[in-house]
Amino acid sequence: MFKQNRWLKISNFFSYFLLILNIIIVPFVLDPTVVNPYLISKEYLFIGFVLLNILLWTTRAILSKKLLYIQSVIDKPILFLLGAALLSAFFSVTRTDSFLGRNDYFAFHFILLFFLALFFVIIIQHLNTIDRWRWSIDALVISGGAAATLFFTKTIFHFDILARWFPNNANMIDSINGTFGVWLIALFLITAGQLIKKDLAAGRTLLYFFTALLSFLSLIALNFTVLWWLILLGLVLLLLVGVSALKEARLGWLSTLFATFILVIVFIVFGTPKPLQSAVPAEASLSNHSSWVIASRTLVSGVKNVLLGSGLGTFGIDFSRFRDVTFNADQYAWSFRFNRPFSSALGILSEGGSILSLIWLFLILFVIGHILTTWIKVRDGRRGEDDELLELVSATGLPRRSYLEVFLAAVPWCVVTIGGFVVFYGLVLWWLWWFLLGMIIAGLALFNSSTTQRRELIIEDTPEHNLSFSFILIVVISVVCIAGVWGARLYLAEERYSAALKASGFATVDAKLREAAAYRDTVDLYHVALAQNYLLQAISLSRQGKPDLQQVSAFLGQAINEARRATDLSPRSVAIWENLATMYENAAVLVPDARDWAVKSLTEAETLEPTNPVLAWRLGNNYSLAGNWPEAIKSYEQSISLKKDYVGAYIGLANAYEQTKEIDKAVAIYAGIAPVAQNDVDYLYNFGRLLYNRNNKGDRDNAEKVWLEVIKRSSNHSNALYSLGLLYEQRGNKLQALEYYYKVKGLNPDNKDIGVKINSLIGQ
Repeated sequence: MFKQNRWLKISNFFSYFLLILNIIIVPFVLDPTVVNPYLISKEYLFIGFVLLNILLWTTRAILSKKLLYIQSVIDKPILFLLGAALLSAFFSVTRTDSFLGRNDYFAFHFILLFFLALFFVIIIQHLNTIDRWRWSIDALVISGGAAATLFFTKTIFHFDILARWFPNNANMIDSINGTFGVWLIALFLITAGQLIKKDLAAGRTLLYFFTALLSFLSLIALNFTVLWWLILLGLVLLLLVGVSALKEARLGWLSTLFATFILVIVFIVFGTPKPLQSAVPAEASLSNHSSWVIASRTLVSGVKNVLLGSGLGTFGIDFSRFRDVTFNADQYAWSFRFNRPFSSALGILSEGGSILSLIWLFLILFVIGHILTTWIKVRDGRRGEDDELLELVSATGLPRRSYLEVFLAAVPWCVVTIGGFVVFYGLVLWWLWWFLLGMIIAGLALFNSSTTQRRELIIEDTPEHNLSFSFILIVVISVVCIAGVWGARLYLAEERYSAALKASGFATVDAKLREAAAYRDTVDLYHVALAQNYLLQAISLSRQGKPDLQQVSAFLGQAINEARRATDLSPRSVAIWENLATMYENAAVLVPDARDWAVKSLTEAETLEPTNPVLAWRLGNNYSLAGNWPEAIKSYEQSISLKKDYVGAYIGLANAYEQTKEIDKAVAIYAGIAPVAQNDVDYLYNFGRLLYNRNNKGDRDNAEKVWLEVIKRSSNHSNALYSLGLLYEQRGNKLQALEYYYKVKGLNPDNKDIGVKINSLIGQ
């Protein structure tokens, strides 16, 4: 019995130790051996820690023959949230993405939400003393402070400690600077809030102060306006909490926070001083208006979408389906395909529907209401008006100042929650949201008995109860072990895939990708990469002196098979269908029927993304190569109707008219797009060629002017040089014609035709 009790204590301590490791390591860890270290390494490590905690909990239950569970006041809303998320994922347009997420970008999925909820439960079970609660806060501050220090030294002093391992990473938290900025705000508010409390130990005071300072300076370096508004809100809440508890607060530090509040207002109105700013990489994100349009259109597209949305993690599909035509007018972003909305709130609305959104809002409001209710109890308790609180204070022996630090921890959670309406959150910020939620509930439970309830189930020492209990726990242990092994396989698959992308040599790349697919065959990206590798091998082989056409065909066939496998896995992905069309387009050189298959693939892609002008343009190109000029003209006109300044579509349409002997229409098209295409030398060259071939009055003089402009902008443009030679030869100006022919020969010394042309002019 003594050994058993000792093991129970060790197991309980080790569970808490795993929780601390989770808090310290998950935000900070990056694994360079995977393609997306901000997602894969952090998510798999987080889930691994949670699984280990569950395994230890199961072991303790077996040894003690007692199930102990601390139920929180928000357990039922969380269960409803999980239920709504499960339904959304089950009826999703892509169940795999909704349940397991994506490896190439962050997509909020059910498995992540499930383990985040378990993470919350683990926090409630273990943070049952004020010391454990404080150490958990310190663990987050240590991890966040280290990340802020690395970012600050890199951006301000250009000293990158981790450049050898992570050369292209701006910070350790998230690849998106705006998301990292919200992390810095939360870190600043946590540390600045804890500094308000009196009688803080010297070590913690120094840790919190320097972390708050580094976080604030890093925010200045980022200089995102929305971040200043969020930190302004946080400072207002901190000051309100501090002023309402003046007896427990440091007046000097409150004055410092008020000065910071004024400084932030100055930054919002006048901007931060440029010497304090740092150049951060530019980021493209979907606007709030476009995100709202897509989310609202998704909701009204059917009864299922109204209730459950399109499915967790499927905003990329919603974007393709409901992408507005006006999006094509954007000069920079029109060709981008966005897989995340402007904010997480709009993502939940679009992907989870009204049910999940309402439950999420209810959970937020319920927690805020519980915080305010407890604050009123604390206020009444300080006045001696709340007997229940006074009894609890007597029982726990907590100093009154402990209440203040718990309420101060609620401020960053409120700000992070509001930030979800203006910023799209990645993995770490969702982890932070649930961590702070757990800290609030665990902290409030220390002096509010209605926050949590202790539930115990004693297993009777009878054969039937022991057998049932043992069977249930064995099932739990088996599930945990299977999940761990399966997760390890998925992680190994990502490592092999990353190694393939970095490898050189077709055989090496193929071997690594095959290993990745063997571990996890249901990832579309692996098969896309295999298809591209086979295509490159076919192209490389075809460029040899005497290529083996049978082997080229074999590689093309393998490329097509892998691309088709990818479309089977992700039938709603426009990019996957485009990739398949590319395989067919290359195969059409050897198999003419493949052109029709390319058209079918692009038609499927166009059905999924009807407002994309590039798809219509590519269809037009395929019809042109097949000689189907009426359909080509129709596709090019459709592309132009979607994007009025799409030069490629105009050029394709002009070429189609030229092939159908409608030269006047072709010339009119080139003349009409001159304002938007005049900087394109290929456009200018072809415009001159059309004028030369039409040969109306003044056409060839105009063609000469156009070609001379091409040479002025690109002196080595062989086609323009040769065309000028022909023009001058036709006019009888042999010397000037020879001048341009010799320039062409200098650029193409192996071209025998230009040599014959020169010899004919000089009489040889």
